[in-house]
Amino acid sequence: MSTIAYAQGDYATALRYLEQSLKIRQEIGDRSGEGTTLNNISQIDDAQGDYATALRYLEQSLKIQQEIGDRSGEGTTLNNISQIYYAQGDYATALRYLEQSLKIQQEIGDRSGEGTTLNNISQIYYAQGDYATALRYLEQSLKIRQEIGDKQGEGTTLNNISQIHKVKGDYATALRYLEQSLNIQQEIGDRQGEGATLNNISQIHQVKGTMPRPCAIWNKV
Repeated sequence: MSTIAYAQGDYATALRYLEQSLKIRQEIGDRSGEGTTLNNISQIDDAQGDYATALRYLEQSLKIQQEIGDRSGEGTTLNNISQIYYAQGDYATALRYLEQSLKIQQEIGDRSGEGTTLNNISQIYYAQGDYATALRYLEQSLKIRQEIGDKQGEGTTLNNISQIHKVKGDYATALRYLEQSLNIQQEIGDRQGEGATLNNISQIHQVKGTMPRPCAIWNKV
């Protein structure tokens, strides 16, 4: 229920269900579930821009996951903590958490998590204007996502690769990646991704015109 409410933007309802879930998991001693729920509660605060509260819940989640040896959960939470620092422009700290997350995911063979983390690391370098390094991480992410059949992740990464070529003025290559991304998103019914890609395609076609252009959309999935 909390997932549905969150997806619909009804954060108050989502939070109410998560708090009920947290209480039950604490009462029955479900430490793994408690860590997961704390992580999910943090996403509500993150979505509302309350980064301090989100970080507090994530740190509680991380502590539990480390105590019980939940390596997969630990990798996910480290990744989520990185996004709090990224949103606040603290790229050095964000990168440090991402590197910890990546190390765990590689150690336990979490290929899906690895693909996500590589994509998110690329964001840090993109934001700092280091496009060559950003592209290198995106290409690694793309390879993994194609190998494991993560079509949604593949579409996202293709979109993000296009933004590297766009910022370098290689519009033909950028458009080629965007068209590949769009094909995948339409095939799997990823409407949110499709909207982002259509927005970015419009930028390429408008780049030589005089119309104001919308902001590029960089996907984190």
